[in-house]
Amino acid sequence: MSSAKTRGIQLWHRGRMPVRTLGKLPSSRFQRKSVELGHAIILVFALAFGGCAAFSQGGMSAEGSRFRHALRQGRQSGKGMTIYAICPEEFPQGGRFAAIRDSRPSSEGAQLLRDQVLTDIMIAKAVNDLGLPTAVGFTSSAAGQVQHFAMFYRTPPRSLVLKRSSMSVKWLSLSQLYKSRVIADIPAVPRSVRYLAFHERSFAPPWPVTIPPDLHEAFAVPPQPAAPSTEVDGHDYVVVANDLAGLLLPSVNVQNRRRAEAALAKLEPAARVEGLHWRVVVVNMAGPMGFGVPDGTLFVSDRLVEGLEDAELAAVIAHLMGHEWYQHGRRAARSRNILDASVRLFVVVGGALQIARGGVGFFPELRTGGYLEVIADPLFGYTQADEVEANAAASRILDGANLGPEALFDAMVKLSGSGQPGTLAFDVLHHLSAAAIFKYGLMLDAGLGIKQP
Repeated sequence: MSSAKTRGIQLWHRGRMPVRTLGKLPSSRFQRKSVELGHAIILVFALAFGGCAAFSQGGMSAEGSRFRHALRQGRQSGKGMTIYAICPEEFPQGGRFAAIRDSRPSSEGAQLLRDQVLTDIMIAKAVNDLGLPTAVGFTSSAAGQVQHFAMFYRTPPRSLVLKRSSMSVKWLSLSQLYKSRVIADIPAVPRSVRYLAFHERSFAPPWPVTIPPDLHEAFAVPPQPAAPSTEVDGHDYVVVANDLAGLLLPSVNVQNRRRAEAALAKLEPAARVEGLHWRVVVVNMAGPMGFGVPDGTLFVSDRLVEGLEDAELAAVIAHLMGHEWYQHGRRAARSRNILDASVRLFVVVGGALQIARGGVGFFPELRTGGYLEVIADPLFGYTQADEVEANAAASRILDGANLGPEALFDAMVKLSGSGQPGTLAFDVLHHLSAAAIFKYGLMLDAGLGIKQP
């Protein structure tokens, strides 16, 4: 046996069997086994490559695209449902399976529908039976996997939600097909979907409840938050509120001030909380802006007041009141102070390190401007959970003032998308994305915070 063969045998042998045993193996027999093993490996690779090639044409690309799309959108929407309108032009041949398979849609919603149809037996069947939906939605898990897929039809009205439940694998072709099950099927379309995806705008009050309690999970309705405390001590933030009122340029528009004060006066009887003293301050700042301080002081800009109807303005002020009722600003400042305290314990520069900003109610030093930095900081400011709580409180306050909760929904649509990142613009500060608006709409569709007849 040549040295090359010996080295090859020894390398293979060291991971398989003792040297002395391999040394007794006849050379011809070993060569025959090696050829057979090589042929087997080549055959497996050929089958796998052919299966993968077939899969790439029939489903692999769609499955990969679907997963990447779900992962990207899942990060944006969290655990909520995200909806997309489907333009008929995306599938010019209609809504049948073959047309969707052969089309190359450009919009995200149409691409999502195509990916789901190509990888899910039940969704493909539903589209074949019912035709092309007017809008689709999905709910993603923390890992970005699509778990619930919804199809909304305008005529006749119908909402169908499916949950992925199992997977079948065709051997050798390696194609994967999910077989979902229907978990919700109602002869109606939630009003929030009709507003945001169907672009319907004329609705008569009140807001109709279209999602029954047993289907809240299917539609990813945010849970009703716990009620806020009936007693709050905001005394330690009075100085901050007064300083901000002195630092920010006050509005010279008398009408704006009167409208804001009238809205607050209408809401205040429904939002009386021990320890909070409500007041609204209109300031002259660029763009629509609104925030509150935990003592009950609310700041709104001229542009915000001027861009909203009276009911919408009252609804936005109720939203700001909800933040302070839950003391979200205090929570943000405490989170920042805890981090600052940790840094102080371990870092010393020149004998002292001064980094605490907005240290309200926790450290003796106080910097008023730091409060705005804290609530505007994505790390410490208002969270998506805070926004759900503020919306729930706002619905409760509006209900007590005999105002419809749809006014806040309409105001959120108006204010969304107008602010620049890193500013105090209302939509930036309050995470007012399309997903956040839809979350509030789903709460109303489910009747959360709505007075029942």
